[in-house]
Amino acid sequence: MLSERILICGAGVAGSVLAFWLAKHDFQVVVVERSKAEQKAGQGLEIEEPALKVVKAMGIFDKLNARKTGELGFNLVDAEARSCGILEVGRAGPTGALELMRGDLTDVLYKAANESDNVTYRFETIIHSLRQTQNKVFVDLENRNDKSIKTEEFDLVVGADGVRSRTRQLIMGSPEAINCFKPVGAFVAYFSIPKEDQDWPYSQLCHFPGRRIIWLRPTGKDSKTTSACFIHLHDDIPSLRRANAAGDRQKQKEAFAEVYSGLGWQTPRVIEQMMRAENFYSDELVQVKLPKWSQGRVVLLGDAAWAPTPFTGQGNQLAIIGAWVLAQELSRNRDQVAFEKYENRLRSYVEDSQNIPLRGYAPYIFNPQTSLGIWLFQTIFRLVTWVVRFLSWTDLGRFLPNVKEWEFDLEIEEGEVKGRQ
Repeated sequence: MLSERILICGAGVAGSVLAFWLAKHDFQVVVVERSKAEQKAGQGLEIEEPALKVVKAMGIFDKLNARKTGELGFNLVDAEARSCGILEVGRAGPTGALELMRGDLTDVLYKAANESDNVTYRFETIIHSLRQTQNKVFVDLENRNDKSIKTEEFDLVVGADGVRSRTRQLIMGSPEAINCFKPVGAFVAYFSIPKEDQDWPYSQLCHFPGRRIIWLRPTGKDSKTTSACFIHLHDDIPSLRRANAAGDRQKQKEAFAEVYSGLGWQTPRVIEQMMRAENFYSDELVQVKLPKWSQGRVVLLGDAAWAPTPFTGQGNQLAIIGAWVLAQELSRNRDQVAFEKYENRLRSYVEDSQNIPLRGYAPYIFNPQTSLGIWLFQTIFRLVTWVVRFLSWTDLGRFLPNVKEWEFDLEIEEGEVKGRQ
């Protein structure tokens, strides 16, 4: 009997984790991705429990560990490049023990999934259209190079193609029509710049009035680049909104250059290199909220279904966990019945994870509006780093309660991971 054939749209974290596990469950998997295979971009991220269990079960933990950025901690600096304090790895700061660049993570996941004869990747390919019948999905796949279109037949389709999912639009309608975008009042840009000596070994973040941040993060001791990020909290920047809507990368760069023009620290260097960056990505941060994650034989996964935004710190975790759960339910119910079970298991966990800390005020507290607010934040941060160092030196931290980890039952069965950890 022929195995069920599944199309995954998107070769990001969720798409490749899903492809890996579906192949283990004897599905035939095709993964289409609009970008080139060698394209690597994105921000630094960390893998924590319970997503870490899934990664270890895939047998790729050592490979990911070898790709760690080596970032030693977080350094808050002022506009004069003076340090306001450093939080070392594992000491309440944003630097995790398994800190990776998104491009490195997706590369390892892609290679792990692609080892299977059951998985085929097709880059620079998009879904042009699809039609569902009672038993199949007929998909028109478009090659972005020669614009050729080929119709193929699949049993099921998974849209893991990000916040602005083409798959979601085809089965449910535009974001405006279904009102699924919930803006959080922030614009971001990610790109790489040539590395300089001061970029290593700590990530460095600097605040500027008007809720503007520049964050530089090392990508590796021997790397030739540094990861740069602009974060600007603002309800509306017309020039950026227009550029984002048009997908005009040059206009996006010009808009950010205007917003950050005239600021101190390393801003001139970052702006100059941003204008030359080839892996530039910019967007307005929105959460995705849907009443249902599937329609017929098509289901959504990751940011396409529930984008939480970086402010929650849960996007990468949810992508991995969601892919595991969907693959697990499809192995138990090899048709669209699995979609309902996947959503029933995961929805409450996703909705809890979408809550932005401090009742939604965390981005505003950690990105002050005024010079006085920035000074106050820096002063508090200095105090925090002193306290953290004191607890570390005196070993009094062992008397503090452990931070509660996010809990989710992966329902891992022995046969599913045997011999892979």
